[in-house]
This record gives sequence, C-alpha cells and structure tokens, in this order.
Amino acid sequence: MSTVMSDPAPASWPPPGRLRRLVLSAAVAVVAGGLIVGAGSPARAANTTYYIDAAAGADANSGLDQSHPWKSLNKVNATTFGAGDRILLKAGSTWTGQLWPKGSGTAGSPAVIDAYGSGDKPRINGAGAVSDAVRLFNQEYWTIRGIEITNTAPPTGTAGANLGDLRGIHISGDNSQTLDGFLIDAVAVHDVTGRVNWIGGSTADNAPGITFQTGWDSSKRTGGIVIDTTVPNAGAPPSNPTIINDAVVQNSTIANTSFAGIVVKQYAGSNAGAVPTGWGTRANAGDTKFRPHTNIVIRNNYITQAGTAYGCNGIYMTDVRGGTIERNVVDRTGTSGIETYFADNVTIQFNEVFGTTQKAGGADHNGIDADKGTTGQVIQYNYVHGNGDGILLCQFVFGNVVVRYNVIAGNTRYQIYLHSDRAATAQVYNNTIYNNVSQGLIYGYGDSLAARYAISNNILYSTRANAALTTSGTITYDHNVYGGATLTVPGSDSRPVVADPRFVSAPINAPSGTADTGPALAAGLELQVVAGSPAINAGVAVGGNGGRDYAGNPLYNGAADIGAFEQPGGTSTPVTTRHTFDTLPTGPLANGTEGLAVSTAGGSAAVVNVPSATDKSVRLTRTTNSGSTSVSQTFGPPLTGTVTVETNVMRESAYVSGNDFFAIPYIRSSSGLNAVSVAMTKNTVVAYSGGTLVTVGSYAPGRWYAVRVVISTTTQTFDLYLDGALVLDNSAFRNPLTGVAQIDYYANSSNYGSVVIDDVAVTVTA
Repeated sequence: MSTVMSDPAPASWPPPGRLRRLVLSAAVAVVAGGLIVGAGSPARAANTTYYIDAAAGADANSGLDQSHPWKSLNKVNATTFGAGDRILLKAGSTWTGQLWPKGSGTAGSPAVIDAYGSGDKPRINGAGAVSDAVRLFNQEYWTIRGIEITNTAPPTGTAGANLGDLRGIHISGDNSQTLDGFLIDAVAVHDVTGRVNWIGGSTADNAPGITFQTGWDSSKRTGGIVIDTTVPNAGAPPSNPTIINDAVVQNSTIANTSFAGIVVKQYAGSNAGAVPTGWGTRANAGDTKFRPHTNIVIRNNYITQAGTAYGCNGIYMTDVRGGTIERNVVDRTGTSGIETYFADNVTIQFNEVFGTTQKAGGADHNGIDADKGTTGQVIQYNYVHGNGDGILLCQFVFGNVVVRYNVIAGNTRYQIYLHSDRAATAQVYNNTIYNNVSQGLIYGYGDSLAARYAISNNILYSTRANAALTTSGTITYDHNVYGGATLTVPGSDSRPVVADPRFVSAPINAPSGTADTGPALAAGLELQVVAGSPAINAGVAVGGNGGRDYAGNPLYNGAADIGAFEQPGGTSTPVTTRHTFDTLPTGPLANGTEGLAVSTAGGSAAVVNVPSATDKSVRLTRTTNSGSTSVSQTFGPPLTGTVTVETNVMRESAYVSGNDFFAIPYIRSSSGLNAVSVAMTKNTVVAYSGGTLVTVGSYAPGRWYAVRVVISTTTQTFDLYLDGALVLDNSAFRNPLTGVAQIDYYANSSNYGSVVIDDVAVTVTA
C-alpha cells in the first residue's frame, strides 16, 4: 500500500474575491445615517482568538483563552477585529441583544465568528429590541459560523402587531465601496418577527404587520438573513452605490422568519423624499444605472416557513449579477419558494421546493419565479412539487429565462405559469411535468401570451383530461410527449408524441427533503422512463443544453430524448468488484479478505452487525497516531474508461475534537497519488475539486449516505453524487489519472474516530 501524506483540516473559506477597495479605520465604524461612532478599543494583533462565555466569563478577563473568557456582547461590540481574528462563543450560552463586532478581515484571512466547546449552538437573541441580532456594516471579509440567532418581538395579543423592522443576520453598508468576502455557514436562524411590506398592492388590504404600497426600498427587507445596502442621506445620495461582492450563505437552517428566509437587495431611492439612484431597478437589460451586487451564492440550506403565517419568500434574490441558488430545501414558504427580481445571470439548480402557499396578503404561491427585469436566468435540475404553481415565468417589462431538466409534479394550480410581458422570452425544454391534482399543465392568459415561449422536448403528463396547454401565436410547442388522460395537442407541435411515456413509478411516492437529508432529488428519479419508452430518441437537439440531464447522464445518447432524463449510453460490463461483507464472520477483518488490503496500524478494521446480523458492514476505527488504518483494493491493470465507485457510508457519532478526516474513498493512480479525494470530516462531507477542497454536504450521525463517484479517464474529470444528488459536476482530478489503480477507505495521523462502510461496488463502462 502506498504511503500518503495526511490531509490538512479542510479550509472553509472560498477563494477570495477582488481586493478590497477601502481600508477601514481601526478606530471608527461608519453607521447608517452617516454618523461616525467610536469603535472602542484599538485593533489588536492579527490572528488572535477571543473566547466569550455568557455564564463563566468576565469582561475584565483577557479573553485570550478558555480559562479567561469575556462575558458580554458589549465587550465584543466595543472591540475592533482584524485579519484572521476569531471570536468564539461558548456552546450552550445565550446572549440577549445585538452582536456587532467592528473591523474587517482581509482576502484569504477573514475575521471569524464561531463556537467553541460542546453542546447547543451559542445563541444570540435580539428579543425584538434590536433591528439586527447580528450586524455587519461597512465591513468586509467576515465568516459567521455555527451560531444560533433569533429576533422575536413579544406578542401583543393582536396577530401581526408585534411584527417590526427586524432581521436575524444583516450585512449592509453605505460607503460607496465594494465590500467583499462574506461567508455565513452552518448557522441556525429562526423566529424573526419581521414586518411584511409589499412593493405595490392596495392599502385597503393593510393589516397589523402587513403594509402595501411601501415602494421598493422599504419592502421585503426583513427576515432571517438580509444582505442589502443603503445611502447615508436619501435626499442627497452619493454618485456610486455600495456593492456586496462574493457572499455565500451555506449549510444553514432558516426557519419561521418574516418577511423572508434569505433576502439580497440593492438600494434604489424609491421612497418619498428620496432622490432616485436607479441602482436597484432596471429600465431595460442594458440599463447602465443598474449597479447590482455580484457573485452571490446560496447553497445547501434548509428554509421553512411552516410555523409562521407571515413567511412570504424562502429566497428572494434581487439586484444580483452572477448568482447561484443550489441544493437548498425550501419547505412550505409563502408567495414564492425561490424568486429572482431585477437580476442578471442567476442559476437556480438542484433545489427541492415544495408546499408553497399564499400568506400575509401575497398573491402568488409558486415554487420558483423568474420575475421582473430578470435576464440570463437558468432554472435546471430542480424538483418542484406540491406548490400552488410549480414554476412561474413572470418577467414583467423584459427578461429571458431557460427552464430545463426539472421534475415538476403535483402542483395544485399550474405546473408552469406563463405570465411575462411582450418583450420577454423563455425556453422551456426537457422537463418532466406530472400533473395529477389540477387542470393546469402549462397556462397563461391575456397580455402574457404575447411573450415568446419555446416549449420543446417536455413530457406533459396529466391524469386530468383536457388539462390546460395554453396556446398563442408566440407560443411554440415542438416534440413534446402528451400522455395520461386525453389532452388537446397544440397545433404548433408538428412532431407530437401522443403516448404513455412509461414512467418507472408514478406518481412519486417518496419523502420530501429535510434539514438532515437535504433535497430529495432522488425522488424525481421515479419519473424516469423505462427502456422502450416512446420518449427515447424522439426529441430535437437543443444547443447549449448544459451537457447533462436531471440524473447526471451526459447528453445526448443517440437522438435527444424527451423529458428530464436521457437514457445513459455505453455498454456496461459486469461489476468489476463488489463487497457486501454479509457472509463474513463478525470480528477483525483479516488482510487479504476478498482481495482487500487491510491495515490496522493506529486502530482497527472489523466486520460488524450493522445494521443487522444479515446485513453486515466494516467499521474502521482510529485511536492512535501511528501508521494508517485502511481497507483498500488494488486493480492491475488499472481500470480505464468510465469507472463508477459506489459506497454506503455512515458516521456513528458526532464530531467532538481533533482532525477527524476519513477518506470515503481516496481513488488513486498507479503512482499512488490521489486523483479523487472524498472525505467525512467535522460533520461535513468534503471533496477536492482540482486542488481546492470544497464542502459538498453535511452528515447526521447514525444515518447511511450513498456516495457515488463517476470517473472518466477519457475526459480526466469526475462527478460526485451524494444520496443520488449530483454535488460536483465535471470536476478536475486532484492529480493526473490515466487509470484507477486503487480505492482506499482510509485515515492516518491524528484523525481519530470511526467510519462504517458497506456495499462497495466498482463498475467499468466501456
């Protein structure tokens, strides 16, 4: 077995954005309204860690070790922090008030808010007494990780009367600079009683906590996490906006927050008495006054509004150029699960959105909405089900959008709602649309039918006869499958396929995603079609199609298929190797068993009755910093072509301390170098994409996860799937790989703990 250097603890910070435009003073902080206030103590040495304990701390302490922690938020708020500084809050502690540390980090060395110790996440409770429970203003390069935030105003006895200008986490500024580098990771934000302000509507519908006709700047900027900017003086705005660049919200839970879960917004000067700037609105696609935020990513979050009647958006991404919304679960929000508005080049992918309803005066109840003034929107690989409308195309004034390779099922009104203005265009292709609860498949009316919609290669299936398929002179249907009950085939479809598409299993009968599981994208696989389906090879080729289908299969295998799934190509050989461990005796796994190389230096490898005596697995346990603990298989000659490595993996206990890095697996070349590195570490699943270690998911102790790596030695790339969901696509190898010579489940150095592996299978496709 090759000797491999131990991996470092994974870095969480993404590659830095542009260099900061402004060096903030270490002694002052700029706040809203243009006031300058003292930031407290002078900046201290960089890369310093500070500990804060609400129960055992004292502000007179140094704060520099766990035995001498600070106590209060006031002490933190009065301190200016710098590059690499860490503010660690004691697990299990609760503070009431606002956390607003001053200062900024630098590119590659952010200032960090995090937790230490064991127990519940440290909690910041705004209690409705502060607008922002956690605040950053005119600051940059900050990471906020591992804390709990709430901001609930006490109820008054009148429903909605306690809603106010409240947020959980608020990142903002007004200094006319570009503020770079924000990471919000693994936080829990919940129960924020933010008011519901609507841009338009009728004031006759006002109610406690709900106000209509508030205009752009006053609307839709309360909730769990809000990223926006403003100006010091609305009556005399500066010539340049403040722009947020490179902000990531990931791996977090946002629950029961109003107006929204996550909001991104730019200032426009729309309110009475304000001088308009035009930064936050768009007159047309080339509007030079439009100055949006840039490079915003929202991924791997669980967002629910199930417990509040005032939660009116899951994700509201506005005023963004270059955005990604991916791998989120959006559960039972109001109005829109995911909405973009005045945005350019935003990709919405691999999300599950379900259960959206009308709330708090909102007129809509859709899963995903490309709304007013949105250009370059791509909606792909999403599972959208059980909402009012599935996908709403509401591009007022102008816009363009691509909707492709989505599974859209069981929405109670329209599966796709056409509601755009004349200047908008949409490409809707290769979606699988399953309708069993309404009379609407694809529906629009009135002036919205003057927009141009190209609808091709979709499976349009309905259990309800004559479900709506709206037509007009600017709506083109082409090469679609029309199945189920009798449907009226649009006359523009010159190549319709009227037939049963022959689903694998319909309707979908699978649980929805949760905070623990992430998006249940695998549920959509039930609407794949079987071999011999009339949807196979019956479509029309589409250029710029993204290169893959909902399941990750490459496009095309022969002629284009119809629907969200392309039948995979190639000829599969028998499984090269499979290890179930079920027939092995319980106890130590001997070296050479089933051709496996076993090393127990520093720990043990044992066959265990997990999950049962008839369904066994192997547990790798590491306890000592000596040698390596591993189970590996070597292939001679190395495997070439498309090589798929599948494993079921479980961590039995939560991360406590140490490096905790377990390969699940490493995949190596004949020279012993890792080409693919996948690992479980510190409650997350990570992998190398090229030379960069990225977080691709999280894991819960005691739960099995299906890990699948699909390697192409031809293209020198790999795809990584976690529980059937694609989490890395066409990623570069960590090191060159001409053939798979070894797979290794492995830990060394001080990576203590255990991992359980089962059902290891390696398959080669020519």
